[in-house]
Amino acid sequence: MLSQARWSRTTLFTALVITILLAPALASAQDGYISARSFAESQGIAYQWFPLQKILVMRQGLRTVRLTVDSATAVVNGSEVAMAAPPRIQQGQIMVPAASLNKFFNANEQTSVLQTPAPRIQTQSPPAPLQEQPRVNQPAPLTPIAITPAPEVPPQPVAITPAPQSPATAPEEAILVALRHSSREDHTRVVLEFSGDITYQPEFKDGLYRLTISGCRNLIPTQRTNPVGRDIAKLDINSGPNRKGLILSFYPINKMAQPTIETVGGPFRMIISFAAPDATQASETAVIVASTTIETSTTQAAKAPVAPKMESAPEINIEVEPASLANQDFSGRTVIIDAGHGGSDTGFHYEGRPDEKHINLEIARHLAICLGKAGFKTLLTRNSDVEMSHDQRLGIANRHGGDLYISLHLGGSADKSKAGTACYSYGKAGTHVDEAAQGISYDAVYNEWLKGIRTDLNRFLASKINERLIKHLRVENRGVKELPLQPLRFVMIPAVVVEAGMLSDATEGKNLISDNYRKAIAQSIANAVVDFFNGIVINQ
Repeated sequence: MLSQARWSRTTLFTALVITILLAPALASAQDGYISARSFAESQGIAYQWFPLQKILVMRQGLRTVRLTVDSATAVVNGSEVAMAAPPRIQQGQIMVPAASLNKFFNANEQTSVLQTPAPRIQTQSPPAPLQEQPRVNQPAPLTPIAITPAPEVPPQPVAITPAPQSPATAPEEAILVALRHSSREDHTRVVLEFSGDITYQPEFKDGLYRLTISGCRNLIPTQRTNPVGRDIAKLDINSGPNRKGLILSFYPINKMAQPTIETVGGPFRMIISFAAPDATQASETAVIVASTTIETSTTQAAKAPVAPKMESAPEINIEVEPASLANQDFSGRTVIIDAGHGGSDTGFHYEGRPDEKHINLEIARHLAICLGKAGFKTLLTRNSDVEMSHDQRLGIANRHGGDLYISLHLGGSADKSKAGTACYSYGKAGTHVDEAAQGISYDAVYNEWLKGIRTDLNRFLASKINERLIKHLRVENRGVKELPLQPLRFVMIPAVVVEAGMLSDATEGKNLISDNYRKAIAQSIANAVVDFFNGIVINQ
Protein backbone atom coordinates (compact mmCIF):
# COMPACT_ATOMS: atom_id res chain seq x y z
CA MET A 1 0.00 0.00 0.00
CA LEU A 2 2.88 2.36 0.84
CA SER A 3 4.63 1.81 -2.50
CA GLN A 4 1.33 2.28 -4.33
CA ALA A 5 0.77 5.60 -2.57
CA ARG A 6 4.30 6.75 -3.47
CA TRP A 7 3.64 5.80 -7.12
CA SER A 8 0.40 7.82 -7.09
CA ARG A 9 2.18 10.92 -5.71
CA THR A 10 4.94 10.56 -8.32
CA THR A 11 2.36 10.30 -11.09
CA LEU A 12 0.51 13.38 -9.87
CA PHE A 13 3.78 15.35 -9.59
CA THR A 14 4.79 14.37 -13.15
CA ALA A 15 1.38 15.36 -14.52
CA LEU A 16 1.63 18.70 -12.71
CA VAL A 17 5.09 19.42 -14.23
CA ILE A 18 3.87 18.53 -17.74
CA THR A 19 0.83 20.75 -17.31
CA ILE A 20 3.00 23.71 -16.24
CA LEU A 21 5.43 23.24 -19.15
CA LEU A 22 2.68 22.92 -21.73
CA ALA A 23 0.53 25.72 -20.36
CA PRO A 24 1.70 28.40 -22.85
CA ALA A 25 1.21 26.10 -25.83
CA LEU A 26 -2.21 24.97 -24.58
CA ALA A 27 -3.26 28.57 -24.00
CA SER A 28 -2.19 29.53 -27.52
CA ALA A 29 -4.04 26.60 -29.01
CA GLN A 30 -7.18 27.41 -27.04
CA ASP A 31 -7.31 31.05 -28.17
CA GLY A 32 -6.75 30.05 -31.80
CA TYR A 33 -3.09 31.16 -32.13
CA ILE A 34 -0.24 28.99 -33.44
CA SER A 35 3.48 29.56 -33.98
CA ALA A 36 4.09 30.95 -37.48
CA ARG A 37 7.56 29.36 -37.64
CA SER A 38 6.25 25.91 -36.69
CA PHE A 39 3.46 26.22 -39.23
CA ALA A 40 5.92 27.30 -41.95
CA GLU A 41 8.34 24.45 -41.24
CA SER A 42 5.56 21.85 -41.30
CA GLN A 43 4.13 23.14 -44.60
CA GLY A 44 7.40 23.88 -46.41
CA ILE A 45 6.79 27.65 -46.43
CA ALA A 46 9.67 30.16 -46.63
CA TYR A 47 9.92 32.29 -43.47
CA GLN A 48 11.55 35.76 -43.25
CA TRP A 49 11.36 37.87 -40.07
CA PHE A 50 12.24 41.59 -40.02
CA PRO A 51 12.64 42.49 -36.31
CA LEU A 52 13.00 46.26 -36.71
CA GLN A 53 9.71 46.62 -38.60
CA LYS A 54 8.08 43.67 -36.79
CA ILE A 55 7.09 42.32 -40.20
CA LEU A 56 6.85 38.64 -41.10
CA VAL A 57 6.96 37.59 -44.77
CA MET A 58 5.93 34.02 -45.68
CA ARG A 59 6.29 32.66 -49.21
CA GLN A 60 5.11 29.48 -50.93
CA GLY A 61 5.35 29.33 -54.72
CA LEU A 62 3.89 32.57 -56.06
CA ARG A 63 1.92 33.24 -52.86
CA THR A 64 3.41 35.95 -50.62
CA VAL A 65 1.85 36.90 -47.29
CA ARG A 66 3.08 39.87 -45.23
CA LEU A 67 2.02 40.06 -41.59
CA THR A 68 2.66 42.89 -39.14
CA VAL A 69 2.64 42.37 -35.38
CA ASP A 70 -0.37 44.02 -33.68
CA SER A 71 -2.04 44.73 -37.06
CA ALA A 72 -5.15 42.83 -38.10
CA THR A 73 -4.55 43.59 -41.80
CA ALA A 74 -2.41 41.21 -43.87
CA VAL A 75 -1.08 41.83 -47.37
CA VAL A 76 -1.55 38.82 -49.67
CA ASN A 77 0.09 39.23 -53.10
CA GLY A 78 -0.20 42.99 -52.80
CA SER A 79 -3.84 43.06 -51.65
CA GLU A 80 -4.97 43.87 -48.09
CA VAL A 81 -6.93 41.12 -46.32
CA ALA A 82 -8.58 41.45 -42.91
CA MET A 83 -7.66 38.89 -40.22
CA ALA A 84 -9.70 37.63 -37.32
CA ALA A 85 -7.07 38.92 -34.88
CA PRO A 86 -3.63 40.55 -35.17
CA PRO A 87 -0.36 38.57 -34.85
CA ARG A 88 1.51 38.94 -31.59
CA ILE A 89 4.85 38.09 -30.01
CA GLN A 90 4.68 35.53 -27.21
CA GLN A 91 7.80 34.11 -25.51
CA GLY A 92 9.94 35.04 -28.51
CA GLN A 93 7.58 33.35 -31.00
CA ILE A 94 5.42 35.04 -33.65
CA MET A 95 1.91 33.80 -32.92
CA VAL A 96 -0.72 34.08 -35.68
CA PRO A 97 -4.39 33.02 -35.73
CA ALA A 98 -4.50 29.47 -37.09
CA ALA A 99 -7.62 30.11 -39.15
CA SER A 100 -5.91 32.95 -41.00
CA LEU A 101 -2.80 30.92 -41.87
CA ASN A 102 -4.92 28.04 -43.12
CA LYS A 103 -6.89 30.48 -45.24
CA PHE A 104 -3.78 32.14 -46.72
CA PHE A 105 -2.01 28.88 -47.60
CA ASN A 106 -4.98 26.62 -48.44
CA ALA A 107 -3.77 24.06 -50.99
CA ASN A 108 -7.30 23.16 -52.16
CA GLU A 109 -8.45 26.57 -53.36
CA GLN A 110 -9.22 25.29 -56.91
CA THR A 111 -11.94 22.90 -55.72
CA SER A 112 -14.37 25.78 -55.06
CA VAL A 113 -14.08 26.83 -58.72
CA LEU A 114 -15.05 23.38 -59.96
CA GLN A 115 -18.05 23.20 -57.61
CA THR A 116 -19.72 26.42 -58.77
CA PRO A 117 -21.58 24.84 -61.76
CA ALA A 118 -23.37 22.37 -59.42
CA PRO A 119 -26.40 24.60 -58.57
CA ARG A 120 -27.07 25.20 -62.28
CA ILE A 121 -27.32 21.47 -62.99
CA GLN A 122 -29.78 20.96 -60.13
CA THR A 123 -32.17 23.71 -61.29
CA GLN A 124 -32.58 22.06 -64.70
CA SER A 125 -34.36 18.85 -63.52
CA PRO A 126 -37.07 20.08 -61.04
CA PRO A 127 -39.05 22.86 -62.79
CA ALA A 128 -41.77 22.93 -60.09
CA PRO A 129 -39.66 24.68 -57.41
CA LEU A 130 -38.69 27.33 -59.94
CA GLN A 131 -42.39 28.26 -60.39
CA GLU A 132 -42.99 28.51 -56.64
CA GLN A 133 -40.11 30.89 -55.93
CA PRO A 134 -41.28 33.74 -58.22
CA ARG A 135 -44.63 33.85 -56.41
CA VAL A 136 -42.84 35.15 -53.36
CA ASN A 137 -40.16 37.42 -54.87
CA GLN A 138 -40.91 38.20 -58.55
CA PRO A 139 -43.83 37.97 -61.01
CA ALA A 140 -44.58 34.57 -62.56
CA PRO A 141 -43.94 35.62 -66.21
CA LEU A 142 -40.21 35.87 -65.43
CA THR A 143 -39.99 32.15 -64.70
CA PRO A 144 -40.05 30.88 -68.34
CA ILE A 145 -37.29 33.32 -69.22
CA ALA A 146 -35.07 31.77 -66.57
CA ILE A 147 -35.83 28.22 -67.77
CA THR A 148 -35.31 28.72 -71.51
CA PRO A 149 -31.49 29.08 -71.24
CA ALA A 150 -31.35 25.57 -69.73
CA PRO A 151 -30.09 24.00 -73.01
CA GLU A 152 -26.96 26.16 -72.62
CA VAL A 153 -25.82 24.01 -69.68
CA PRO A 154 -24.05 21.37 -71.87
CA PRO A 155 -21.20 23.81 -72.77
CA GLN A 156 -20.21 23.80 -69.10
CA PRO A 157 -18.05 20.65 -69.43
CA VAL A 158 -15.96 22.55 -71.98
CA ALA A 159 -14.96 25.04 -69.26
CA ILE A 160 -14.36 22.30 -66.70
CA THR A 161 -12.24 19.95 -68.79
CA PRO A 162 -9.14 22.18 -68.98
CA ALA A 163 -8.93 22.47 -65.17
CA PRO A 164 -7.54 18.94 -64.55
CA GLN A 165 -4.90 19.51 -67.24
CA SER A 166 -3.14 22.45 -65.56
CA PRO A 167 -2.03 20.58 -62.40
CA ALA A 168 -0.87 17.71 -64.61
CA THR A 169 1.62 19.92 -66.49
CA ALA A 170 2.97 21.77 -63.44
CA PRO A 171 4.95 18.88 -61.87
CA GLU A 172 6.68 18.21 -65.20
CA GLU A 173 8.40 21.62 -65.12
CA ALA A 174 11.58 21.70 -63.09
CA ILE A 175 12.60 24.61 -60.87
CA LEU A 176 16.02 26.22 -60.63
CA VAL A 177 16.63 25.60 -56.94
CA ALA A 178 20.07 27.19 -56.52
CA LEU A 179 22.76 29.09 -58.42
CA ARG A 180 26.20 28.94 -56.79
CA HIS A 181 29.76 29.66 -57.84
CA SER A 182 33.30 29.12 -56.62
CA SER A 183 36.58 30.59 -57.87
CA ARG A 184 39.73 28.53 -58.29
CA GLU A 185 43.23 29.46 -59.37
CA ASP A 186 42.58 29.16 -63.11
CA HIS A 187 38.78 29.12 -63.49
CA THR A 188 35.38 29.96 -61.98
CA ARG A 189 32.69 27.31 -61.66
CA VAL A 190 28.99 28.15 -61.77
CA VAL A 191 26.65 25.40 -60.53
CA LEU A 192 22.95 25.37 -61.50
CA GLU A 193 20.86 22.92 -59.46
CA PHE A 194 17.38 21.95 -60.70
CA SER A 195 14.56 20.00 -59.08
CA GLY A 196 14.19 17.81 -62.20
CA ASP A 197 15.60 17.13 -65.64
CA ILE A 198 15.81 19.96 -68.17
CA THR A 199 17.11 20.54 -71.68
CA TYR A 200 19.56 23.28 -72.62
CA GLN A 201 21.16 24.88 -75.67
CA PRO A 202 24.55 26.66 -75.28
CA GLU A 203 25.83 29.35 -77.64
CA PHE A 204 29.24 31.09 -77.55
CA LYS A 205 29.53 33.98 -79.97
CA ASP A 206 31.33 37.36 -79.95
CA GLY A 207 32.44 36.95 -76.36
CA LEU A 208 28.90 36.21 -75.10
CA TYR A 209 28.01 32.81 -73.66
CA ARG A 210 24.23 32.25 -73.76
CA LEU A 211 22.52 29.29 -72.13
CA THR A 212 18.88 28.69 -73.13
CA ILE A 213 17.15 26.32 -70.69
CA SER A 214 13.83 24.62 -71.48
CA GLY A 215 11.57 22.47 -69.33
CA CYS A 216 11.81 24.69 -66.26
CA ARG A 217 9.79 27.53 -64.82
CA ASN A 218 10.95 31.09 -65.34
CA LEU A 219 11.71 31.64 -61.65
CA ILE A 220 15.09 32.68 -60.26
CA PRO A 221 16.01 31.16 -56.87
CA THR A 222 16.74 33.21 -53.78
CA GLN A 223 19.52 30.73 -52.96
CA ARG A 224 22.23 32.09 -55.21
CA THR A 225 25.58 33.83 -55.25
CA ASN A 226 26.81 36.48 -57.67
CA PRO A 227 29.58 35.01 -59.90
CA VAL A 228 30.58 38.41 -61.29
CA GLY A 229 34.26 38.92 -60.55
CA ARG A 230 37.62 37.89 -61.90
CA ASP A 231 36.41 35.58 -64.70
CA ILE A 232 32.86 36.84 -65.38
CA ALA A 233 32.17 40.49 -66.11
CA LYS A 234 28.38 40.34 -66.13
CA LEU A 235 25.44 37.97 -65.78
CA ASP A 236 21.91 38.58 -67.07
CA ILE A 237 19.04 36.24 -66.17
CA ASN A 238 15.82 36.54 -68.14
CA SER A 239 12.78 34.44 -68.92
CA GLY A 240 12.60 32.57 -72.20
CA PRO A 241 10.16 33.11 -75.08
CA ASN A 242 6.53 33.44 -73.93
CA ARG A 243 7.84 33.46 -70.34
CA LYS A 244 8.80 29.79 -70.54
CA GLY A 245 12.19 28.60 -69.40
CA LEU A 246 15.25 30.72 -68.63
CA ILE A 247 18.01 32.44 -70.59
CA LEU A 248 21.34 33.00 -68.83
CA SER A 249 23.73 35.38 -70.57
CA PHE A 250 27.34 35.29 -69.31
CA TYR A 251 29.98 37.83 -70.35
CA PRO A 252 33.32 36.07 -69.72
CA ILE A 253 36.49 38.08 -69.21
CA ASN A 254 38.38 35.50 -71.30
CA LYS A 255 36.64 35.90 -74.64
CA MET A 256 38.90 33.35 -76.35
CA ALA A 257 38.16 30.28 -74.22
CA GLN A 258 34.72 28.67 -74.61
CA PRO A 259 33.19 27.64 -71.27
CA THR A 260 32.72 23.92 -70.62
CA ILE A 261 29.60 22.19 -69.23
CA GLU A 262 29.25 19.04 -67.13
CA THR A 263 25.92 17.55 -66.04
CA VAL A 264 25.21 15.40 -62.98
CA GLY A 265 21.97 13.63 -62.10
CA GLY A 266 20.08 13.21 -58.83
CA PRO A 267 19.48 16.14 -58.41
CA PHE A 268 20.10 17.44 -61.91
CA ARG A 269 23.00 19.88 -61.89
CA MET A 270 24.97 21.79 -64.52
CA ILE A 271 28.57 22.77 -63.80
CA ILE A 272 29.82 25.57 -66.10
CA SER A 273 33.54 26.38 -65.99
CA PHE A 274 34.88 29.78 -67.12
CA ALA A 275 38.63 30.03 -67.71
CA ALA A 276 40.63 32.81 -66.07
CA PRO A 277 41.93 35.61 -68.35
CA ASP A 278 45.46 34.13 -68.45
CA ALA A 279 44.32 30.47 -68.50
CA THR A 280 44.65 30.14 -72.31
CA GLN A 281 48.29 31.08 -72.27
CA ALA A 282 48.92 28.89 -69.25
CA SER A 283 47.30 25.88 -70.91
CA GLU A 284 49.39 26.32 -74.06
CA THR A 285 52.56 26.43 -71.97
CA ALA A 286 51.49 23.32 -70.13
CA VAL A 287 50.99 21.41 -73.38
CA ILE A 288 54.46 22.35 -74.61
CA VAL A 289 56.07 21.28 -71.35
CA ALA A 290 54.16 18.01 -71.34
CA SER A 291 55.18 17.13 -74.91
CA THR A 292 58.86 17.79 -74.27
CA THR A 293 58.69 15.78 -71.09
CA ILE A 294 57.33 12.73 -72.91
CA GLU A 295 60.02 12.95 -75.58
CA THR A 296 62.91 13.23 -73.16
CA SER A 297 62.09 10.97 -70.28
CA THR A 298 59.06 9.35 -68.63
CA THR A 299 60.63 9.62 -65.19
CA GLN A 300 60.49 13.43 -65.26
CA ALA A 301 56.70 13.33 -65.76
CA ALA A 302 56.28 11.44 -62.51
CA LYS A 303 57.91 14.18 -60.44
CA ALA A 304 55.65 15.85 -57.89
CA PRO A 305 54.93 19.55 -58.49
CA VAL A 306 57.17 21.88 -56.54
CA ALA A 307 55.33 24.11 -54.05
CA PRO A 308 55.73 27.83 -54.84
CA LYS A 309 58.13 29.71 -52.61
CA MET A 310 56.33 32.05 -50.23
CA GLU A 311 57.40 35.67 -50.16
CA SER A 312 58.81 37.09 -46.95
CA ALA A 313 57.00 39.87 -45.11
CA PRO A 314 58.61 43.33 -45.29
CA GLU A 315 59.54 45.39 -42.23
CA ILE A 316 56.62 47.73 -41.56
CA ASN A 317 56.16 50.05 -38.60
CA ILE A 318 52.97 52.09 -38.81
CA GLU A 319 51.75 53.67 -35.58
CA VAL A 320 48.02 54.40 -35.58
CA GLU A 321 46.84 56.36 -32.56
CA PRO A 322 43.51 54.98 -31.21
CA ALA A 323 40.53 57.34 -31.36
CA SER A 324 38.35 58.06 -28.33
CA LEU A 325 34.58 57.71 -28.12
CA ALA A 326 33.07 61.11 -27.30
CA ASN A 327 29.58 59.97 -26.29
CA GLN A 328 29.72 57.12 -23.80
CA ASP A 329 26.07 56.33 -24.53
CA PHE A 330 27.39 54.40 -27.53
CA SER A 331 29.80 52.36 -25.40
CA GLY A 332 28.92 48.67 -25.46
CA ARG A 333 27.40 48.71 -28.94
CA THR A 334 27.97 45.48 -30.89
CA VAL A 335 29.97 45.35 -34.13
CA ILE A 336 29.69 42.16 -36.20
CA ILE A 337 32.93 41.42 -38.07
CA ASP A 338 32.73 39.18 -41.13
CA ALA A 339 35.99 37.68 -42.39
CA GLY A 340 35.25 37.10 -46.08
CA HIS A 341 35.54 33.67 -47.73
CA GLY A 342 36.84 30.60 -45.84
CA GLY A 343 37.24 26.86 -46.31
CA SER A 344 37.23 25.79 -49.96
CA ASP A 345 36.33 29.37 -50.89
CA THR A 346 39.85 30.79 -50.81
CA GLY A 347 39.04 34.19 -52.24
CA PHE A 348 41.71 35.86 -54.37
CA HIS A 349 44.88 33.82 -54.82
CA TYR A 350 48.30 35.18 -55.71
CA GLU A 351 51.18 32.75 -56.00
CA GLY A 352 53.72 33.17 -53.23
CA ARG A 353 51.32 34.98 -50.91
CA PRO A 354 48.69 33.72 -48.43
CA ASP A 355 45.16 33.33 -49.79
CA GLU A 356 42.73 36.16 -49.20
CA LYS A 357 40.69 34.10 -46.71
CA HIS A 358 43.65 33.85 -44.27
CA ILE A 359 44.50 37.56 -44.39
CA ASN A 360 40.83 38.51 -43.92
CA LEU A 361 40.64 36.36 -40.78
CA GLU A 362 43.82 37.86 -39.27
CA ILE A 363 42.55 41.41 -39.85
CA ALA A 364 39.18 40.44 -38.31
CA ARG A 365 40.87 39.13 -35.15
CA HIS A 366 42.96 42.31 -34.77
CA LEU A 367 39.87 44.45 -35.39
CA ALA A 368 37.97 42.68 -32.61
CA ILE A 369 40.79 43.51 -30.17
CA CYS A 370 40.95 47.16 -31.25
CA LEU A 371 37.18 47.64 -30.99
CA GLY A 372 37.17 45.98 -27.57
CA LYS A 373 39.73 48.50 -26.31
CA ALA A 374 37.57 51.33 -27.70
CA GLY A 375 34.60 50.14 -25.60
CA PHE A 376 32.61 48.10 -28.11
CA LYS A 377 31.39 44.52 -28.11
CA THR A 378 32.32 42.37 -31.11
CA LEU A 379 31.12 39.19 -32.77
CA LEU A 380 33.00 37.31 -35.52
CA THR A 381 31.07 35.36 -38.13
CA ARG A 382 33.98 32.91 -38.23
CA ASN A 383 37.11 32.51 -36.10
CA SER A 384 38.69 29.67 -38.08
CA ASP A 385 39.16 28.49 -41.66
CA VAL A 386 35.60 27.26 -42.26
CA GLU A 387 33.33 27.72 -45.25
CA MET A 388 30.17 29.73 -44.66
CA SER A 389 27.22 30.47 -46.91
CA HIS A 390 25.66 33.90 -47.29
CA ASP A 391 22.55 32.68 -45.42
CA GLN A 392 24.70 31.68 -42.43
CA ARG A 393 26.43 35.04 -42.30
CA LEU A 394 23.08 36.80 -42.78
CA GLY A 395 21.57 34.88 -39.87
CA ILE A 396 24.39 35.99 -37.58
CA ALA A 397 24.05 39.61 -38.70
CA ASN A 398 20.28 39.81 -38.14
CA ARG A 399 19.74 37.61 -35.09
CA HIS A 400 22.40 38.70 -32.61
CA GLY A 401 21.39 42.29 -31.96
CA GLY A 402 24.31 43.91 -33.73
CA ASP A 403 24.59 47.63 -34.48
CA LEU A 404 27.13 47.56 -37.36
CA TYR A 405 28.22 44.90 -39.87
CA ILE A 406 31.70 45.08 -41.45
CA SER A 407 32.66 42.50 -44.08
CA LEU A 408 36.43 42.33 -44.67
CA HIS A 409 37.84 41.52 -48.10
CA LEU A 410 40.88 42.15 -50.32
CA GLY A 411 41.01 43.16 -53.95
CA GLY A 412 42.83 41.40 -56.77
CA SER A 413 43.16 42.03 -60.47
CA ALA A 414 45.07 40.91 -63.53
CA ASP A 415 45.94 44.58 -63.94
CA LYS A 416 49.00 44.88 -61.70
CA SER A 417 48.74 48.68 -61.66
CA LYS A 418 45.56 48.69 -59.55
CA ALA A 419 46.19 49.47 -55.89
CA GLY A 420 44.55 51.15 -52.91
CA THR A 421 41.54 50.67 -50.67
CA ALA A 422 37.82 50.86 -51.42
CA CYS A 423 34.63 50.70 -49.36
CA TYR A 424 31.19 49.66 -50.58
CA SER A 425 27.63 50.04 -49.35
CA TYR A 426 24.61 48.41 -50.94
CA GLY A 427 23.10 50.10 -53.98
CA LYS A 428 20.35 48.84 -56.24
CA ALA A 429 21.64 50.61 -59.36
CA GLY A 430 23.98 48.63 -61.56
CA THR A 431 22.68 45.17 -60.67
CA HIS A 432 23.17 42.60 -63.41
CA VAL A 433 20.20 40.43 -62.41
CA ASP A 434 16.79 41.06 -63.98
CA GLU A 435 14.65 41.39 -60.85
CA ALA A 436 11.43 41.38 -62.91
CA ALA A 437 12.05 37.72 -63.75
CA GLN A 438 12.52 36.62 -60.15
CA GLY A 439 8.87 36.18 -59.23
CA ILE A 440 6.49 37.92 -56.87
CA SER A 441 7.94 36.43 -53.70
CA TYR A 442 11.47 37.74 -54.24
CA ASP A 443 10.30 41.22 -55.20
CA ALA A 444 8.10 41.47 -52.10
CA VAL A 445 10.89 40.60 -49.66
CA TYR A 446 13.51 42.62 -51.55
CA ASN A 447 11.36 45.77 -51.64
CA GLU A 448 10.46 45.43 -47.96
CA TRP A 449 14.15 45.19 -47.12
CA LEU A 450 15.02 48.27 -49.20
CA LYS A 451 12.36 50.26 -47.32
CA GLY A 452 13.72 49.21 -43.93
CA ILE A 453 17.46 49.87 -44.25
CA ARG A 454 19.23 53.19 -43.67
CA THR A 455 21.24 53.71 -46.86
CA ASP A 456 22.51 57.05 -45.52
CA LEU A 457 24.11 55.33 -42.53
CA ASN A 458 25.67 52.72 -44.82
CA ARG A 459 27.30 55.41 -46.95
CA PHE A 460 28.39 57.37 -43.86
CA LEU A 461 30.13 54.32 -42.36
CA ALA A 462 31.82 53.44 -45.67
CA SER A 463 33.15 57.00 -46.10
CA LYS A 464 34.56 57.09 -42.54
CA ILE A 465 36.40 53.77 -43.00
CA ASN A 466 37.84 54.78 -46.34
CA GLU A 467 39.02 58.12 -44.95
CA ARG A 468 40.85 56.46 -42.06
CA LEU A 469 42.51 53.80 -44.23
CA ILE A 470 43.85 56.39 -46.68
CA LYS A 471 45.03 58.66 -43.87
CA HIS A 472 46.86 56.05 -41.79
CA LEU A 473 48.13 53.67 -44.49
CA ARG A 474 48.89 56.39 -47.06
CA VAL A 475 47.55 54.33 -49.95
CA GLU A 476 45.62 55.18 -53.08
CA ASN A 477 41.92 55.97 -52.84
CA ARG A 478 39.80 53.64 -55.00
CA GLY A 479 36.64 55.34 -53.77
CA VAL A 480 33.42 54.82 -51.85
CA LYS A 481 30.81 53.17 -54.05
CA GLU A 482 27.29 51.74 -53.94
CA LEU A 483 27.03 48.31 -55.56
CA PRO A 484 24.53 45.39 -55.31
CA LEU A 485 27.03 43.18 -53.46
CA GLN A 486 25.87 39.77 -52.23
CA PRO A 487 27.50 40.03 -48.74
CA LEU A 488 25.33 43.09 -47.97
CA ARG A 489 21.98 41.91 -49.31
CA PHE A 490 19.20 41.59 -46.68
CA VAL A 491 21.41 42.80 -43.80
CA MET A 492 19.10 44.90 -41.60
CA ILE A 493 21.77 46.94 -39.75
CA PRO A 494 24.24 49.47 -41.27
CA ALA A 495 26.64 47.31 -43.30
CA VAL A 496 29.68 47.80 -45.52
CA VAL A 497 32.24 45.78 -47.46
CA VAL A 498 35.86 46.88 -46.96
CA GLU A 499 38.59 46.08 -49.49
CA ALA A 500 41.64 46.78 -47.35
CA GLY A 501 44.13 46.51 -50.22
CA MET A 502 45.02 44.84 -53.51
CA LEU A 503 46.71 41.50 -52.99
CA SER A 504 47.84 41.54 -56.62
CA ASP A 505 49.81 44.79 -56.30
CA ALA A 506 53.60 44.47 -56.09
CA THR A 507 53.97 46.68 -53.02
CA GLU A 508 50.57 46.49 -51.34
CA GLY A 509 50.36 42.71 -51.77
CA LYS A 510 53.64 42.25 -49.90
CA ASN A 511 52.54 44.66 -47.17
CA LEU A 512 49.46 42.53 -46.52
CA ILE A 513 51.74 39.64 -45.56
CA SER A 514 53.07 41.71 -42.64
CA ASP A 515 51.17 41.30 -39.37
CA ASN A 516 52.07 44.87 -38.36
CA TYR A 517 50.39 46.13 -41.51
CA ARG A 518 47.28 44.09 -40.72
CA LYS A 519 47.19 45.59 -37.23
CA ALA A 520 47.39 49.08 -38.75
CA ILE A 521 44.43 48.22 -41.01
CA ALA A 522 42.43 46.99 -38.02
CA GLN A 523 43.16 50.08 -35.92
CA SER A 524 42.24 52.35 -38.83
CA ILE A 525 38.85 50.63 -39.20
CA ALA A 526 38.30 50.76 -35.42
CA ASN A 527 38.97 54.51 -35.46
CA ALA A 528 36.44 54.86 -38.27
CA VAL A 529 33.80 53.09 -36.16
CA VAL A 530 34.51 55.61 -33.38
CA ASP A 531 34.17 58.43 -35.93
CA PHE A 532 30.85 56.95 -37.05
CA PHE A 533 29.31 57.05 -33.56
CA ASN A 534 30.91 60.42 -32.77
CA GLY A 535 29.14 61.81 -35.83
CA ILE A 536 25.67 60.68 -34.70
CA VAL A 537 23.53 63.16 -32.75
CA ILE A 538 20.77 61.75 -30.54
CA ASN A 539 17.67 63.94 -30.43
CA GLN A 540 16.39 64.30 -26.92
